[in-house]
Amino acid sequence: MAGNATNQEVQKELHDLMALADRYRSVADQLYSRAVIVSRAPESVACIDRRYVYTCVNRAFLALYRKTVEEVLGHSIEEVFGEKAFEEREKPRIERALRGEEGQYDDLVGSPGDGRLPVLARYSPLAGKDGSIEGVVLSAWDMSAVRDAEEGALSARSDLDALIEEHAKKISNVLLALKREIKVREGIEAELRSGRDKLAKIFQSIPDPISISTLEEGIFLDANEAFFRMTGYSREEVIGNSSINLGIWYRPLDRARVVDLIRKQGSVRNQEAKLRGKSGESRVVLVSAELMDIDGMPSVLFESRDITERKTLESELSRSQKMEAIGRLAGGITHDFNNLLTAIDGYCELALLKLGNPEQVRSNILKIKEVKETASSLVRQLLAFSRKQKVKPRSLDMNQVIENMQNLLRQFIGEDIELKTRLEQDIGNVYADQGHVEQIIMNLALNARDAMHKGGVLTISTRRVYLEESDMAKHPDLNPGDYIKLDVSDTGVGMDEETMTHVFEPFFTTKEASKGTGLGLATIYGIVRNNGGSISLRSEPGKGSTFEVLLPVSGEVPEAVLRKTGKVPVRGGSEVVLVVEDNPYVLDLVTEVLGSIGYTLLKARSGKEAMDICGSHSGHIDLVIADVVLPGMDGPAIVKNLLKCYPRMKVLYITGYPGDMVSLYGIPDTEKHLLQKPFSAFALTEKVREVLEEDLDHE
Repeated sequence: MAGNATNQEVQKELHDLMALADRYRSVADQLYSRAVIVSRAPESVACIDRRYVYTCVNRAFLALYRKTVEEVLGHSIEEVFGEKAFEEREKPRIERALRGEEGQYDDLVGSPGDGRLPVLARYSPLAGKDGSIEGVVLSAWDMSAVRDAEEGALSARSDLDALIEEHAKKISNVLLALKREIKVREGIEAELRSGRDKLAKIFQSIPDPISISTLEEGIFLDANEAFFRMTGYSREEVIGNSSINLGIWYRPLDRARVVDLIRKQGSVRNQEAKLRGKSGESRVVLVSAELMDIDGMPSVLFESRDITERKTLESELSRSQKMEAIGRLAGGITHDFNNLLTAIDGYCELALLKLGNPEQVRSNILKIKEVKETASSLVRQLLAFSRKQKVKPRSLDMNQVIENMQNLLRQFIGEDIELKTRLEQDIGNVYADQGHVEQIIMNLALNARDAMHKGGVLTISTRRVYLEESDMAKHPDLNPGDYIKLDVSDTGVGMDEETMTHVFEPFFTTKEASKGTGLGLATIYGIVRNNGGSISLRSEPGKGSTFEVLLPVSGEVPEAVLRKTGKVPVRGGSEVVLVVEDNPYVLDLVTEVLGSIGYTLLKARSGKEAMDICGSHSGHIDLVIADVVLPGMDGPAIVKNLLKCYPRMKVLYITGYPGDMVSLYGIPDTEKHLLQKPFSAFALTEKVREVLEEDLDHE
């Protein structure tokens, strides 16, 4: 009987032991889940007690700071990083956190020789069950530090299961050690429970919002306190609900995009998105996510870093820089146009003083026309710089453009500068406006000429290049693909690094005040960027400069490069023309020019005067020339009313505004029916005949 009792007692002991082992395994599973969550966080985490001793570190922390667990765990900060780092850096930060204050600091990790990694470190208070601060949680953001955490956790769980099985076998074989083994297991269970609580505290103490949700539906399984603070929702409102129902994603397509990347890659790092809180306020965040498996369900660990303030500061900085550029632009325009107006006024006075000398008057008038051309050129540069100039992009052979410009370039650069071309054959075509391409080449050539005061060599070369993904760091604004590379090199004085940082800014120039506006390179920069390309500069003082332009290759067949033709004789006519223009000088000029070659002129300075003419004029009107923008009634409105009286009347608009402004007035077929100011008398007469002689296109 005694033997049976002993046997029953042993069986009961074994039964209790196995039950305890099952509980132990359950607790281990829970610890494993929490460990995976913490180890997968895209930042390193360490716990420090009030003695400045590391009590808990994760693998990311050890990898980031290049330490082993033996070197860190259980050691003080002074032992791990040295007395100087402890006193000057770590101790003040930890003391602040122990007082209940959270701190954020920028650090550099690693030695200079191995390459130093920038790290954002946060020190947060770690509160105990009674609310008192037990220590500090150190979290550091490291994009590359999170690795092998899951494998480590799986290995730890496997080792733990093996340990349990080994002890179970020993207990079954060694009855005398049964009670002692149970006590050991009870102690381990208490440690696991304590570790689980500690991991939960760490999870909740991480300053960045973290959430865990199902992959497909986005149903929240868990979240930390930072997440609830950012969104304004309570735990009860979030857990079990979906992010779509709550409207947390400002653009639901952002979540779909992130989930698609997770399916393909398993993880996502630093995807910019906007999240919306309960109050409707949106925040700009960098989202990092990792695919997880929780109880067989595909889930996602999301971490969000709030960069709203940073984006706001960047926007304010950009706005400030734009205002600074506008101020510089206004100053430059004022300076240049004052010079031009001074010259015009002076030549007019000289002409009046020399009325008795026709040759001198003619010379002064030609000078005024030359100044006008300079003013027109400056306006064209401003329009190109602001991308307001009307362009006609088409497929162009870059080599043919350069070849057609060689004679003109030689005239401009002078005899003391040698022009060389190295044009690689069969490089393809670019899709751009011919005038823009010519402007790029001419401005770079003139810039090179001005850098070679004592003569030298100007070299223009082309070749086809292919940019790969690895080249994007050097050309961040371009996409991989085929490009035509235009190099313009000189053997001139060169530039230092400070000058090169400003060379593409508007109205920045190293030339004398009378020799340059500072718009040339800024204009080129705008043209190149507007055509999907990039421009860069290589230079050293005394060693010349090379401007490198990259333009994407066009797949279209190239059109013939246009050549300018000479002027034909002025053609007049006998038609009746009504001119509507509010500027008295332009009105008098147009009527005098057209009247001098036979046309019958009617003129009005406003829409009302034009309507009065419509009511009183007994004959027909063949053509109306109307300014687009007029006070009271604009040009298109005047034309609409006039056509009711004269349905067969032709229309020509004139304007000093750029094309995009004119398009707001709904003017059709601007190529045929629009003349841009300033225009010459010849251009006016030619355009009038062109419009009058075209087929009637309205009833």
